[in-house]
Amino acid sequence: MLFALLGPLTLLSTAGAQTLDPHQIMKRAVSHDQSNWEKSKNYTYISRATVREKDSKGNIRKTEQEAHEVLILFGQSYEKLIEKDGKQLTGDKLRKEQEKLDKLVAKRQKESEAERNKRLAGHEKDRRRQREFAQEIPNAYNFRLLGEEAVGGRPAWMIEATPREGFHSSVPRANILKKFRGRLWVDKSEYQLVRIDAEAIDTVSFGLVLARIGKGTKFFLEQTRVNDEVWMPKTVQVTLDARLGLIKKLQGDVDVRFDSFRKFQSESKIVSTAETQQ
Repeated sequence: MLFALLGPLTLLSTAGAQTLDPHQIMKRAVSHDQSNWEKSKNYTYISRATVREKDSKGNIRKTEQEAHEVLILFGQSYEKLIEKDGKQLTGDKLRKEQEKLDKLVAKRQKESEAERNKRLAGHEKDRRRQREFAQEIPNAYNFRLLGEEAVGGRPAWMIEATPREGFHSSVPRANILKKFRGRLWVDKSEYQLVRIDAEAIDTVSFGLVLARIGKGTKFFLEQTRVNDEVWMPKTVQVTLDARLGLIKKLQGDVDVRFDSFRKFQSESKIVSTAETQQ
C-alpha cells in the first residue's frame, strides 16, 4: 500500500562575495517542480512495486509484486496491470485486464464534447488539489545548505530541512509538512528537486483517524532526466509503521521503480483485444 506523501538557486552578493541562500534555492526549486509536474502528465511509463509486510519482530511475512503500464486514456491516466509477483499476466488474467481497458475506451468514445470537458476539468481540479501542499514547502521549513553531491551524475545542492516553528497553512494537507524533516537535493543547472530523503518526526493522520503513519516512517524519492525536457520519478521507497482504522496495523516497506518512459502522442492508438485477435 502506497502512501503517497506527499512533495533552486539565487546568488546574493555581499561585500564582493557570493552567499548561497538555501531558502531562495528551495523557492525556485518548488516553482520549477510545479512546471515540471505539468510536463510529466504527458508521459506514459511502467511502474514496478514491491510491498513487503513485516511482523512485530521485523520479519517479512508477506511479499507482493505488481507492475502497471500507466497509459494516457482520453486525457486521463490509466493503470493497466501487466505483471503479478514477477510474472507477466497470461490467459484469463490478461484477457480480463484488456477487457477492463476496452470497456473504458468504449465508454469514453461515446462521451459528448461537453461530457469530456467536464470530466477533464474535474480530473485537473483533483490533480491540482492533491499537489497544492507542495507549494508550501518554502514556508514550512528552515533550510541549511550542507554542500554538494552528485545525483544521477549531475551536481546538486544538498539541503537540510527542519520544520519551522509556528508554521500553519490553510492549504489542504499542507500542515502535515511540519511532521517531517529530511534532506533535499536540487539540481544545480536546472533548479529541479531531484531527491528527497525524509522521516516522520510525529504521527501523521489522514481522514481523521481512518489512516495513520507512525513516527519514524521514512520516505525516499529520486528523479531522473527524460528526453532532455522533463524529470520523472526513478524510484520511491517507503519504510512505514501505519495503522488503518482502529484495528489493522501495517508494518513493512514499499519499493517502486519506474522505467520505459514515453511521451504520449495525440495520434497514439490503444489496441483492443478484438484488434489483436484479427
